[in-house]
Amino acid sequence: MTRLKYLFLFLLFGYANIITSAYGLEGITDPAQIPAENFFKENTEFSYRISPDGKQLAFIRKYTQTYNIVITDLDKFVEVHEFAVSKNSPEHLTWISNSRLVFGLSGVIYSVNQDGADLRVLLSNIYDADKVKGYISFVDNLRYWSLLKRPRGNEEDVLFLSYNSDGHANVHKINIYTGEKTDLYDAEELKADGLYTDRDGKVILIEKIKKEQHSFYRLVNDKDDLELASLDIANQRYQLNYDAKSYLNRSVVVHEIGYEKDTMYLSEKTSGDRYQLVKYNYATNAHEVIGSDPVYDVGSPDERVSLHYDYKNRKLVGFSYNADKHKTVWLDERFKKYQQTLDKKYPGQINIIYDWNENADKLLVVSSDSKTKGKVIVFDAAKNKAIVQTDYSNVLSPDHMKDTSIYKYKTQDGTAITSYLTPPATSSTKKWPLIVMPHGGPFARSHYGYDGHMQYFSTRGFAVLEPNFRGSTGYGVQHLIAGKQQIADLMLADIADGVRALINENKVDPSQVYILGFSYGGYAAIMSAIKYPDLYSAAVSAAAPLDLNKQLKHYKKEEHWFAYEFWQDLIGVKQQGKKFVESISPYQRVDDIKIPLLVFHGDQDSIIPKEQAEDFKKLVEKKKLNIPVRIIQSEGHGWDLVSSNTYFAEKAVELFKANKKSAQ
Repeated sequence: MTRLKYLFLFLLFGYANIITSAYGLEGITDPAQIPAENFFKENTEFSYRISPDGKQLAFIRKYTQTYNIVITDLDKFVEVHEFAVSKNSPEHLTWISNSRLVFGLSGVIYSVNQDGADLRVLLSNIYDADKVKGYISFVDNLRYWSLLKRPRGNEEDVLFLSYNSDGHANVHKINIYTGEKTDLYDAEELKADGLYTDRDGKVILIEKIKKEQHSFYRLVNDKDDLELASLDIANQRYQLNYDAKSYLNRSVVVHEIGYEKDTMYLSEKTSGDRYQLVKYNYATNAHEVIGSDPVYDVGSPDERVSLHYDYKNRKLVGFSYNADKHKTVWLDERFKKYQQTLDKKYPGQINIIYDWNENADKLLVVSSDSKTKGKVIVFDAAKNKAIVQTDYSNVLSPDHMKDTSIYKYKTQDGTAITSYLTPPATSSTKKWPLIVMPHGGPFARSHYGYDGHMQYFSTRGFAVLEPNFRGSTGYGVQHLIAGKQQIADLMLADIADGVRALINENKVDPSQVYILGFSYGGYAAIMSAIKYPDLYSAAVSAAAPLDLNKQLKHYKKEEHWFAYEFWQDLIGVKQQGKKFVESISPYQRVDDIKIPLLVFHGDQDSIIPKEQAEDFKKLVEKKKLNIPVRIIQSEGHGWDLVSSNTYFAEKAVELFKANKKSAQ
């Protein structure tokens, strides 16, 4: 055997052992021994894209100081090129031919050969340098670019979207080799904040935003005259416009313009409580339901549907949405067979096909469950061969961890709630200690899948409950809007009812029930500690709004008009008044907190300013209350650093294990 073959076998079989040893996982049978930081390790390889001919794979690899583009030869399955491109993370890496790629950096578009040669700026932040004569002309020429789509039947030109300094959108056709620009629609004429175009760059819908009002228009006779856009569905006209109050209860949500002539894809709830996916012809008003679910929305204002196209044959071949788990519906027989093959090769996993070459015979797949961050797999359909490109879970021990299951319970008023329940991976008792993790938003939802905090808590002996209380998206409009003006009442009651259901089933130890969350989940943790001190033993809050009146003032000061009006309506300020808002604000209710509480906040949080946490800290110190407040450096509203997430998780477990209620 040659040295090269020995080396290949070592890399193939020995690499996993090196990684396992390096992270101290060798011989681990007790998941509690997995180091906490392993649950939060970032993925250093991402943005995988397969070339049009299916012969090469491109992806981004992160190092300490640089981000590199890496090219793998898929015939030999070896890396053939790697070159540095930036100290910052590239965006939207895309093949635009079999030998050339484009990517974005802070709104600038670069193009480069697959071997790293001929790296150049394709589109600069300065639209026309010859016109820059001073500050005003400089600002007028500033642009932020993003890739839109390739025109039909054109190999040289690509459609790009740009935003000028006023936030107005433009559409351009760019020759990827010469850089020649053709302006298809200009912001100065349309003053559009958003554009929906067909595959030739023709603008079909124009979105304009004025404070909290979003209005949709169409061009009249392909000129600059505009008229309000509406859609005719079953002989009933539906407006596309919405504002902060009507946002959650829209009848129609447009996703994108399709390949077929005069076709768009949208989600609508004109005939029931659930959104369904529709193919709509905006010339004839003909519409066809192509996706519906009796339990879940197929798309909604806050949950977009992923549409999957066969670009060579110019047709929609499938779509994905969130049901109990991520679900893909294939409309094409080839892809149905691919999915069946992959599900057979990787049983019990969610196998998501997300990219493929022009012939659709080489595919990129992410295979994962709630115990794993997932594997990136290259699937050669012609050879029926699947090769693991990257295993994101090589620093964990998934075989010794617990999967998440769907748990459904009834509230006290009989409403059915769907939640996710992960049992302890290590437990010496029949009844579990429980951590409740309400999601943020609150108009969002918990999903099935890997979550570092959830799995860390499970390996430390806790069950984890993630309830989709009323106000959560994806379960129909009535379930969603039932949460309006109920953030400190019905939502918290639904969460508490999930705990009671598990206690009544003798699954959970009532003396060891805890609550923890981020953003609204952090708010829910504090307010639940106030409202249900007999149910919860301790609480941990992160990135929470602590003073709702100050939060509203922040939105108004920063002119975030949509957020300001949305949250006024959500809370019920006009109906209930400022005194009511104070009564549901943790800052004004601090004396009512009777169970142990730990509060965290990022010092770079631009959504909920750190001043609220600092004021809260001063207040509890003035009152000499034992409520530690930790301001985490270099973190925003969502936390990215491994050290921050590790510190947070370890401190939460430390608090919970130290606070078990005494027997009643």
